Amino acid sequence: MADDPLITRRELVHRGVSDSEIRRALRSGSISSVRRGCFVGSGVMADVSPEARHLLCARAVLSAGGSDLVLSHESAALHWGLPLIGGPPHKVHVTATSGRRGRVDADRYLHSHSLSPVDLTTHDLICVTTLARTVVDLACSLSFEAAVCAGDAASAEDADLREALQRCGRRAGIARARRVADFVDRASESVGESRSRVYFDRHGLPRPRLQTEIVVDGRVYRPDFLWDTVIGEFDGMVKYTGGGEATESVMVAEKLREDALRAAGWRVVRWTWKDLADDRLAQRIRAALSA
Repeated sequence: MADDPLITRRELVHRGVSDSEIRRALRSGSISSVRRGCFVGSGVMADVSPEARHLLCARAVLSAGGSDLVLSHESAALHWGLPLIGGPPHKVHVTATSGRRGRVDADRYLHSHSLSPVDLTTHDLICVTTLARTVVDLACSLSFEAAVCAGDAASAEDADLREALQRCGRRAGIARARRVADFVDRASESVGESRSRVYFDRHGLPRPRLQTEIVVDGRVYRPDFLWDTVIGEFDGMVKYTGGGEATESVMVAEKLREDALRAAGWRVVRWTWKDLADDRLAQRIRAALSA
């Protein structure tokens, strides 16, 4: 891996650096400890994102844990760039391919589920569970909503969840994982859209179509969600941050777009993150569907 910031004690000793020199470097702050026997240069840990910090810790755990360990579960999800509700976990998740018993240590969660060779791959020099197997593991252990968010993103990369499910046999959470596999939709384009779909399901709303093209006055629109004559739009507000003329022009364009859709007879329901917290959005959508 190019520009790898992680260095092990083994590598330092191989370069002729003594343990006393390593201790002095730690005391002076010129290096920082990621995990026993694994270090990074000064300031590296302070400058990286929580996700990157976790992945550094993950590589340190793999380096020290033995050749039978593979990155899995939430840690594998971060490695693949899948969204995790709540951010990185506090411990690194790994699975042992040798069949050793699972255990929880100070900085790692060792799983002992059986793994088929086709559920493993090497990516960026890291042995990790495949995208599909990673989502199945998440679906067995996390909430339905969290697993759907990761599963939608993985499905967009053509991960075949059902094949990975068949190789898992009977294990805790497998029924929930099957439900996730049936629910995921590669057309979902963001975590907000994924969480919205789970919200619709939770409140018994009809399943909408996603990213369906409609034509109004010769212009093509692709609303986030579509029920008959009702359009649903999730607004994460990201596109409105920053202020200035660019922000104003985006807001004007959004208003003109919505005005054109309403004028053509479409009913438009918009919502933001906070609207997913209670049942009022569901009431608005039902009212629009029955109008």
